[in-house]
Amino acid sequence: MKKIVLLFLISIGLFGADLNLKNGSVAAHTEMLMDKTIDPLNNALQAQITIQNGDITTMQGKFWVEMSLFKSDKSDRDESMYKEVEALKYKLATYTISSVTKVDGDTYKIKGKLDFHGVSKELEANAKITATNSEVTLDATSMILVSEYGIKMPCMVFMCVRDQVDLRVKASFEIR
Repeated sequence: MKKIVLLFLISIGLFGADLNLKNGSVAAHTEMLMDKTIDPLNNALQAQITIQNGDITTMQGKFWVEMSLFKSDKSDRDESMYKEVEALKYKLATYTISSVTKVDGDTYKIKGKLDFHGVSKELEANAKITATNSEVTLDATSMILVSEYGIKMPCMVFMCVRDQVDLRVKASFEIR
């Protein structure tokens, strides 16, 4: 009986795998008349992700970033952004995966919930996910309207920052 239990415990490790994040980033793009490059980047993506039997469609877990770590080419604009998103009050933006569906080849649809600025909303992403025996890479895109999260984008005279923010998440994982 002990041998059966030991064999079962060893086999669990063969079928389920934690993915160890090697590196990752979140890029956010929006626009404003006369200032076309509003592209803050956060290179401090964190993740707690698992897959079963090497099957990408079983991917579960979450990603998160500290809001105060987004940086663009203008530090004064970054400070304004931190104020608008209340980065001191709502320190993290978290995305929790609910399902991953294969579309074609290495293209997938990821469904989940984004918790941002104290609001939790369903969010879908299109992703290219590739896997080898030792590594998984993810490149996902989506978009949000910040007004749906209770944020009003700033305006200067008649020029306002666009409500839509295009998101791009890149991550590289080691299979443990």
